[in-house]
Amino acid sequence: YIEIQLRTIAMDSWASLEHQMKYKKNITNHERITKELKRCADELASCDLNMQTIRKLIEEG
Repeated sequence: YIEIQLRTIAMDSWASLEHQMKYKKNITNHERITKELKRCADELASCDLNMQTIRKLIEEG
């Protein structure tokens, strides 16, 4: 079996930021970064719901 993973630029950036926060010890504003990442995650979740609604509307005709 072969596994292929497709990631958007946003997903790649997210993974990179998470890695840096976990493994790099010289980050001084960890709390602020965590707060901003949470805000971004919430916005992306909202956008995902909107896209699902749009898809449903298109499928319904």
